[in-house]
Amino acid sequence: MQGASRQSLAAVRDRVAGIDGAGTEQTGTQLLAIADVLADEPSLRGALSDPGTSSARRGGLAETVFAGKVAAPAQAVLDEVVRARWSRPRDLVEGVELLGAEALFAHAESQGRIDTVEEQLFRVARLLDSSAELQILLSDPAVDVSAKTAVVADLLSRRAEPETVALVVHLVRTSPSGEVDERLDAIVALAAARREQLLADVRVPAPLSSDQTKRLAAALTRLYGQRVTVAATVDESLLGGAIVRVGDEIIDGSVASRLAAARRTLTQ
Repeated sequence: MQGASRQSLAAVRDRVAGIDGAGTEQTGTQLLAIADVLADEPSLRGALSDPGTSSARRGGLAETVFAGKVAAPAQAVLDEVVRARWSRPRDLVEGVELLGAEALFAHAESQGRIDTVEEQLFRVARLLDSSAELQILLSDPAVDVSAKTAVVADLLSRRAEPETVALVVHLVRTSPSGEVDERLDAIVALAAARREQLLADVRVPAPLSSDQTKRLAAALTRLYGQRVTVAATVDESLLGGAIVRVGDEIIDGSVASRLAAARRTLTQ
């Protein structure tokens, strides 16, 4: 999302905060459904983001298209979105999508489940990143989108929170080229930011104990001066140590990387 669109999204967020019912599960799922429609209809998203059309006309078009199909809070959020300025039509769709995700996070937070949802989304992102079979399935243009979403929904439905399922299924449905893992990383970061904390993606050669996880989180919190939550993934190829990724920063303390560095030194 480009600079102007980021500014618009921030302004819309402030206004949406005052809409009654904006942070409910229903509003979240309906906003994701609207984003689905806009992703499938380039002419509609173009019309709703056209800077040459007045904001009132864009709002009127959104009302005409979606009135009666979504509840009042979702319609009110959409009205705020389409009246804003967006650098490109795709940014408008992303704005609706992110606001839908935030509504689902607000609902999960009100139910005391936001930590669980964030952890599940992180696990799904790592699963998609590591499973060649799933990557092939999701990126195969010959496989119908409904078949892809059915596989993912079945995989998650018995073990994941409804917010997790709704978000992942939406991303699969709107990622015909299979770029779900990258978009999911952005959603995970959004969940962490909502709680004003950082998420550390930690790769270790063996599972961490509860005490080890707490000590690592405390050390990273001191390092970054901000609360850090640890999400660990086992990677036996590391041999020992760990690789920690916080945002764009990587701390590589693995035995495998040290051995590789030693080999490079010996061959120079």
